[in-house]
Amino acid sequence: MYTLEPLTPQNCDDWNSIIQQYPNSTAFQGTTWRDALANSFKQLDPVYLLIKQDESVIGGVPAFVFEPMPGVRLWHSMPWNLFGGPQVVDSVQVDTVSLISTIETYLKTASSEKGWCELCWTLSPEDTKKYGDLLTDVGYERTERFTHILKTNGDVDTLWRAYNKRVRGAVRKAQKSGVEVIDTESDADLSTFYDMYLITVKRLGGTPKPRALMKMLLQHGVAKLAIATYQGTIIAGLLYLYFNRTVTLWCEASLSEYLQYRPNNAIFHHIITWACKEGYEWVDFGASPPENEGLIAHKEQYRAQKTDFCSYTKVVSPFKRSLWACSEGMLRKIYTWLQ
Repeated sequence: MYTLEPLTPQNCDDWNSIIQQYPNSTAFQGTTWRDALANSFKQLDPVYLLIKQDESVIGGVPAFVFEPMPGVRLWHSMPWNLFGGPQVVDSVQVDTVSLISTIETYLKTASSEKGWCELCWTLSPEDTKKYGDLLTDVGYERTERFTHILKTNGDVDTLWRAYNKRVRGAVRKAQKSGVEVIDTESDADLSTFYDMYLITVKRLGGTPKPRALMKMLLQHGVAKLAIATYQGTIIAGLLYLYFNRTVTLWCEASLSEYLQYRPNNAIFHHIITWACKEGYEWVDFGASPPENEGLIAHKEQYRAQKTDFCSYTKVVSPFKRSLWACSEGMLRKIYTWLQ
């Protein structure tokens, strides 16, 4: 009933037209994101597939093969627990059992031929409900996660009144203190933001994304950089993505010595305001570590709703997967140092 066809330069236009007809698609499923990741990470090889039904293209499966070390290859529907999975146009009635069976047959053959040691899907909240049980039925292990999503309804005034009063107070304090928030296209501002971002990620113990990735996303019109300035100094910033119906808050940075002026609250409100004015339906605040109660509380003060989604993992080669598990921490430290 369904067939899969590799995405090539010749049929790439089919992907771009189809993906916007899937209501839950975000910038992370577009070809700009694919190309930006492939150019920024030599270890990531895109393996996108078109889904066909009776010779008509009805959707696609975005995915990357991650090769962190020679001989260890992991197929991920999207890196960093970002949403992947089947992206099918809204007008098509899907036989979910048949579709997952078709994709799983392809993955079983490809993993054997190409030496993929792990298969991992991360599905959006809606697709978790649609496909999740089918994946566990064929041997995938489920990991529960959550993000926070704000429905805009295009009405920033209503959202403002719904904010926790502490958020409204923080935004007012930023304004009264002289904090200004703008979207910038300046390469110098990006460099300043990135230096601040590296400091922030190091403080939080994370792994930074490369500057080249951010720059390419900005240049190709799927991302914006909001910065907060105080007396001419950039004190905070947030790189956010926009596509189809969703704005996604992604890479955030701030100088701790200026947090008293509440620049992050001002930036969040600036982006939410922009999303409403531009007609976006959703603002995705991104996944949070379950133990970071402060971050979770901060997102919920804007009335973003905790929304569950899941990842599904199947280990094909336990030996190769264990090699990566033993080496991952060290290699991430080296990568962070190089950035």
